Amino acid sequence: MAKCKPFSVNLAVLAPSNKRQVSFGITRGCIGDTPFYLIIFVLRDKVEGGFQDRVKLDIRVGDTLNPKAEALMTQGLNMAQLEFLSGPITDRAKALKKGTTEDAKLADLNQQLLEIKK
Repeated sequence: MAKCKPFSVNLAVLAPSNKRQVSFGITRGCIGDTPFYLIIFVLRDKVEGGFQDRVKLDIRVGDTLNPKAEALMTQGLNMAQLEFLSGPITDRAKALKKGTTEDAKLADLNQQLLEIKK
């Protein structure tokens, strides 16, 4: 029986204006018994009655951060991480052009999220 089991956790937050949504997810995938982690960040704007992706990034977590990614999945976001997500990460995403799927700075910020302690 495989030791590694795929798992996902997602969080979506609607802005008070009801015109913007920020989604953050972390997924554990498996290659055999070896886990890998993927952070998914999506910034959506409300357009003509529906939400459309403005920025969407899939960020592979480096092997050295795997234990911290696992901790985030099992313990959830702490207040400092949630503030970082709604602050610097969201601010960077808002500054990007519509349709962005790659941004090194935003990817780095999402990985920094794993390093933030309570």
